[in-house]
Amino acid sequence: MEAISIMLLLISVSVQKDDGIEIIPYAKLNNSVWKPRHWADRPFIFLSYGGDWSKYNQRVAHECKVQGLLTPTWEDPTFPHPIESSATEWGWNIRPEGKDRHKCYQWTKDLYLDRITKVAHSNAPMPEGELFYSVTGHSWFSVYGAQWGCDMIGLETGENIIAMQAQIAFLRGSARQNRKPFYVQPSQWFGGTVPIYEEGEDEYTPHELDEAKVLDGISKGGIAIPNGGHAPSLLARMWYVGWLSGAAIVCPEACQDIFFTGRPDKNWSESYDRRIPLSPIGKRAQDFVKITEKHTDVGIPYTPFVIMLDEFCGFNGFPLTQPSTWNVLEPTLGDREIGLFLDALFPKSMYLDFIPGVDVEQADRRLVSSSYGDSFDVLLSNVSSDVLNSYPVLICLGDQEFLDDTVDRLVDYVKSGGWLFLTYKHANQLGDKFGEIKKAGKVSLFGIDEEHKPEKIDTSRWFTPAHWGASEETLKARKKSVELLPYEIRFKESVSQMMSELSDKYLPIEIDGDIEYMINRTETGWIIGLINNHGVTKERMTPVRLNPSKKQVASIHLREGNIKTANEWCLDQSLGISNNSIVIEIPAGEVRIVEFFMD
Repeated sequence: MEAISIMLLLISVSVQKDDGIEIIPYAKLNNSVWKPRHWADRPFIFLSYGGDWSKYNQRVAHECKVQGLLTPTWEDPTFPHPIESSATEWGWNIRPEGKDRHKCYQWTKDLYLDRITKVAHSNAPMPEGELFYSVTGHSWFSVYGAQWGCDMIGLETGENIIAMQAQIAFLRGSARQNRKPFYVQPSQWFGGTVPIYEEGEDEYTPHELDEAKVLDGISKGGIAIPNGGHAPSLLARMWYVGWLSGAAIVCPEACQDIFFTGRPDKNWSESYDRRIPLSPIGKRAQDFVKITEKHTDVGIPYTPFVIMLDEFCGFNGFPLTQPSTWNVLEPTLGDREIGLFLDALFPKSMYLDFIPGVDVEQADRRLVSSSYGDSFDVLLSNVSSDVLNSYPVLICLGDQEFLDDTVDRLVDYVKSGGWLFLTYKHANQLGDKFGEIKKAGKVSLFGIDEEHKPEKIDTSRWFTPAHWGASEETLKARKKSVELLPYEIRFKESVSQMMSELSDKYLPIEIDGDIEYMINRTETGWIIGLINNHGVTKERMTPVRLNPSKKQVASIHLREGNIKTANEWCLDQSLGISNNSIVIEIPAGEVRIVEFFMD
């Protein structure tokens, strides 16, 4: 191990500065696992659930078709509507019977394989040959559902579910690793409430609510109320993020209710020649459909950075602060590093500092600004070399077993020109194998070195404790306990330094602005999604509060190639170009999509 320690001193976390930046050509991406997988040869589908609406919800289907609110797949008798198996919303509330990661893995796999033989909600046997999808939300186990069996993997977002961007990284990486399409289902449910709008109202219309009655309804399973649910702009932002992330289907959950004003039972008894007024959510859906139908090619989501977790890691980002591994095992420092890493990429989205009873949950952490863009995928260590080698940067994270096959793939990866990042702990663990990998190509280290590693780790401070009936003094003490310790701060700073320099080298654009951004590669240039998550405030029983001063002015500079023309999709207008850059304003809570055409 002495030789390894010497090597550690010679390797810096700082990214080496090479001439120019490295951008993967479109043709190479289009012939790789990065190419998006569609459903039924359609470029994109906006559909509530997978059911065939020609058999039910016929009045809703008619209204959605006439007003342009959904993709009318029900009109195509050959369209293969995927159905839900009993693996819908699986994983978050299970407690595997196992004392180690391998046994928890096998227990969970056996449970999953049983559930996908049954139809959701009814537990009837799954019809032979039926196409089905598997959905998780609070659980982050889509990476496992994809490899254990399903036709499409899905993710519920919104709701009371944290960190959409990090979860999309897991979802898209899993889809690419297992060569399957994926599905995103933004939910309007928020803290046990869903919205009701009356005709003439918007999301800013206040209502006097009987809080005791609402809380009673929540305790009985949920309640539909004025000022309930998520802000329409948040739902729309999640639709756009799912679409630009490469989802084959985005499902606006319960849209048959929330797209329209008034009560559903009254709406669906109306004659077919009467138009049912749209709610603020329905109006946004109408705009979304227009844009997706006009721009059928969103390119290939550009994610040069891949995070590799161990196949048996069992990481789950729910509940808050730091969840148990596989929901039952005590988390390790490696597990904590996964949460810290994701929180460095997508600040405050992992709720590492959130304590129920002290903090009031709002929706401002579902989507967040990021200095590095939504430019990441997550894979498991059993990934094939052809998938792994399609990414220019590979970051190993969390506890790793480093099986011989895995090490062989890492050697092949760096020999093929990839850049591998390991933690200091990984390097020590690999021993002589680390030297073998280092000789094969480019390897760098990051994270907490031996000098700054804590002697003892207090895992109890990572858990979200029960808060009901706790005194104010106790709650303040708990809030203090979730503040990051010096070694955790050091780890996040290491990640930020590494990713800032890697972004300069591997991302095609530089953005000046406090904004969430997404980068998609096209044959003729780039598509840049800009999401302003500032300025919209909502709790589960309040109207939306909009702060227009939170608009963002983003400057986007193309680092390689020359911008010939630039168009914005949401406003349908051309943009001025100066010094290979454009400047654009994104109002509070809104989305702008810029397409660059290059010389």
